[in-house]
Amino acid sequence: MLSSRVRLFATLLAIGVTLAPSLGAAQGRTKKADDACTPDFNRLCKKFDQKGDMVILGCFKEHKDRLSAGCRKYLMEVGALN
Repeated sequence: MLSSRVRLFATLLAIGVTLAPSLGAAQGRTKKADDACTPDFNRLCKKFDQKGDMVILGCFKEHKDRLSAGCRKYLMEVGALN
């Protein structure tokens, strides 16, 4: 069973987080995503933990208005929210 942090990481990978020009930049983005969105995942989307990456992204989109400012900003930066 995957932990919530691993599942969140996988979700963010699926939406293009690793499209960085270097490994260092990708690792920086991963930490930023983890810091920004883990509390929102735990608060809003944890029930979808084993449902797949796109389901979790759908949960973030469904709760767009309830996401923290940091998570919303990050997901908009990577093109996951419009």
